[in-house]
Amino acid sequence: MRKIYDDKSWSFLIASPAFSGPVFEESVVLLLEDNEDGSFGIIINKSSRKTLGELNADFLSTDLADVEVFEGGPISKDRISLALCTGEDGAEGSFTFGVSPEKAREVLDKHPTAKIGAFAGYAGWEAGQLQMEINEGTWIVCNADINLMFDVPPEEIWEELLLRECPQFEKLPPPTDEQVDSN
Repeated sequence: MRKIYDDKSWSFLIASPAFSGPVFEESVVLLLEDNEDGSFGIIINKSSRKTLGELNADFLSTDLADVEVFEGGPISKDRISLALCTGEDGAEGSFTFGVSPEKAREVLDKHPTAKIGAFAGYAGWEAGQLQMEINEGTWIVCNADINLMFDVPPEEIWEELLLRECPQFEKLPPPTDEQVDSN
């Protein structure tokens, strides 16, 4: 009998409030691929506080120079990938990850309201690893809302999604100084 794999591609992974660690604490990951061989995605809410132009001189003289770069994950952090969204004001549009700079500029010429995201690195899991972490409660899985990536300030995305998916967390008391110091 063939086992059916529960593909979670194109979902958001919300880091559990109990999860701590330098990379994924209070992270939201857009899961781009999830299959029997493993999974990969990008962290969408951790700004590097740098732009493409600041990180790569090749972008300085282009209309992509001011695009904010996000810390996409701990793997291949020196590789920047572009994402493009042509949906407007919550309207359904297309989202493409791994767009070339040339293609991004071409789309921007045709669709000036298109949104561009830049991500340094990515997050990856070996076969079965992500499902194990989900089962342990490390991640909360929900449907991805691509517009959220571009319409909500990055520092607010984690809490907004967490409270939307798990309203019971709104009632939790803020951490004590002792809890904060232990992280």
